[in-house]
Amino acid sequence: MNSNLVHNLINVVIILVAAITAGLSAWGCTTLATGAIDCTASTIPPQYSGALIALLGVLKVAINIGRDGLGGLTKPQPPVQK
Repeated sequence: MNSNLVHNLINVVIILVAAITAGLSAWGCTTLATGAIDCTASTIPPQYSGALIALLGVLKVAINIGRDGLGGLTKPQPPVQK
C-alpha cells in the first residue's frame, strides 16, 4: 500500500465521518430524554451541512481523478523535486 492510496482512502473516510457527524451534531440539535435528536432549532438543517461536507469531500476526490485518472488514486506518487 502506498501513501497516495492511503491518502485517498482517508479522503473517503473523511467524507463519511464528516457527513455522519454533521448530521448528528449540527448547530442547534439537542438530544431529548428519549434519546431522539431534535434539530428544530438548528441554524442550518443537518441534511444541508452534511450534504455540503460530503460534496466537498467528493469534489476533492473528483479533482484527484480528473488530475491523475481513476488509476491515479492508487499509484505511488513521484518524488518531490527540490
